[in-house]
Amino acid sequence: MTTSIHCLNGDKPLPFGHAGKLAYFLLNWLNNRLPDWRVDPGLVIQDFRCPNLESYWPQLPTGASPSRILSDLFWLTLPWERIQQELDGIRILDAGCGSGHYGPRLISWSGDRVASYIGADIHAHESWPVLEHEDQRMQFIQADAGELGRVLPGGTNLIMSQSAIEHMDHDLRFFEHVCDHVQRLGTPALQVHLCPSAACLKLYLLHGVRQYTPRTLSNITRLFENGYAVLYRLGGRACNRLHYRFITSPLMIWRKTDLRMTQTAEYERRLFAAIERDMTQPQRSPAFYALVIHTCPRARLF
Repeated sequence: MTTSIHCLNGDKPLPFGHAGKLAYFLLNWLNNRLPDWRVDPGLVIQDFRCPNLESYWPQLPTGASPSRILSDLFWLTLPWERIQQELDGIRILDAGCGSGHYGPRLISWSGDRVASYIGADIHAHESWPVLEHEDQRMQFIQADAGELGRVLPGGTNLIMSQSAIEHMDHDLRFFEHVCDHVQRLGTPALQVHLCPSAACLKLYLLHGVRQYTPRTLSNITRLFENGYAVLYRLGGRACNRLHYRFITSPLMIWRKTDLRMTQTAEYERRLFAAIERDMTQPQRSPAFYALVIHTCPRARLF
C-alpha cells in the first residue's frame, strides 16, 4: 500500500533517537536507487519548460523555495482553457490542501474556470471558513487520505495535490481510492500531483515519508490503465544548489537564519537565474516532479 520500502515519517518523532534518523536517511536513499529501473513503459518523461518565464515572474511569490516557485509556475501554465473543454467543467479536489490557499490561486490562475474546489486535509485550518465565505465555490473537509473514497463528490474530475503525497503513510491506498473514483466516473478526469524528487532528501532532510523517482511513481501510474501519464521534471542542479545554500545549510543544518529573508534581492536574482539556466539543459537531477494522469481522455492535453 506504499511506494516506499519503509514507514518512517520524518514529520513525526522517529523511534530510537539518532538511530531512527539514520535509518530514515538510509532507507530513503535505498528507496531512491535505480530510479530508471522497471519504469512504466507508458509513462512519458520530459523536462518542464517555460519560454516566457519573465512574463510570469511577477505573479509568483517572493521568498519561496525553488521547488515551490517551479510548482506554482507549472500550475500557472497549465492549458486551463483546454482542460475546461475536456472535463466539461473543472471540479477540483485538493488532497492534503493544508491552509487551502491553493483554492483561490487556482481559480485565479485558471482564468476563473474552476466550477468548484474542495480542499481536504487531515487537520482543519482556521483559514477554511474565511475562504469559504469569500468564494462559495470553495469547500473544505477534514479527512485522512485513506478516507477520501468516502468523501469524494461524484462529479470531481480534477484531483490534485501539492507537496502532499510524500506525507501519506500509505500513498498507494490513496491512489487506489482515486482509481476507483475515476472508474465510476467513466468520463474524462485529470490528476496533477507535485511531489519531491530524490534530490529533496538532501535538501529537505527529515520531511514526510519519502521522495519519488520514475520507478516508484510507476507503481502509481500502472493503476490507471484507461489513459496516459506524463512525468515532468521541474528544475535541476542549479535550483538544488541554490536551495542548499540559502535554505538547507543556514536554516536546517546550522539553524541560524533564513538567508531568503536577510538577502532577499540577491536570492530572487539568483533564483530567477537558476530556473532559467535549468530550463536550457536536460534536467538530470530535478528539484521536483509534476505527475499528470489523464483517464478516459477525449483529447490529449499533455
